[in-house]
Amino acid sequence: MNSFMNEIETIFQKSPTSETWSCLPSTKLPNRAMNFGDGLFETMVWMKSEIRFFDNHIQRLMRGMQILGLDSDAIDTLGLLDLLTDNYPSQLKRVRWTVYRAGSGKYTPESTRVFQVLQVTEFAEPPSVKEKVDVSGKIQLFPTLWCSFKSLNALPYVLANQERKERGLDEIILLDYRGFVSEAGASTVFWIKDGIVYTPSLSCSCINGVSRQVILEHMIQHEIFYQEGEFKLVELEKAEQVFVSNCSGISYLGSFRGRKLSTVPLQFLKLIFH
Repeated sequence: MNSFMNEIETIFQKSPTSETWSCLPSTKLPNRAMNFGDGLFETMVWMKSEIRFFDNHIQRLMRGMQILGLDSDAIDTLGLLDLLTDNYPSQLKRVRWTVYRAGSGKYTPESTRVFQVLQVTEFAEPPSVKEKVDVSGKIQLFPTLWCSFKSLNALPYVLANQERKERGLDEIILLDYRGFVSEAGASTVFWIKDGIVYTPSLSCSCINGVSRQVILEHMIQHEIFYQEGEFKLVELEKAEQVFVSNCSGISYLGSFRGRKLSTVPLQFLKLIFH
């Protein structure tokens, strides 16, 4: 298959009326992704001829599509895997899969059918340690029907990471509107104190991250003590070790609020992100 290539990414698209993916240099404009953020996305890692944690990505996408009222029958997982296998049989890639509502209209949707876009780029490992970390002074997260999914309405994370960049930080921590720890700028946050792993519950308006799901599943299976709940910032400030995770991997925080933290890699995380 010929690919539309530039220095940044390869783009594949699939319309509601097509059974196959094609390479196109542009997307039809206007569309509901641009006009209303009417869609979802999954950021995934293609490695060893498979998508890492693919079942978790699919389950989250399907639940999000149900909330938005999108036609999940359009999702062809085998076709997607075949496309990546044909084009990147033994390569390591970052894949962003965007699914958005077809049709036009104004706020009221006219269709449940979907357009799909794949953006394939080089994979970059996250830094093993992030030294400069602080809490956002501008952004708070609020509960919505869709806040646990990766929707195209991502302005809180755009603004939070803009703040992180302006402040010269390596990572930024977000609180919910009540002051409970929620997540990092593009990652789930975990911390360890007295041998127990802590992480915010979904009631804190955080995204239900795929790496979060996999880590929690692993801890349950291997009887690693953890607590999932609503925690004030003071609990994070008492941590002995803090790490953030997304599908790309793990980063440890070198310090937080003037307190040095352990950055010794945890063995069970190595097993998950091998």
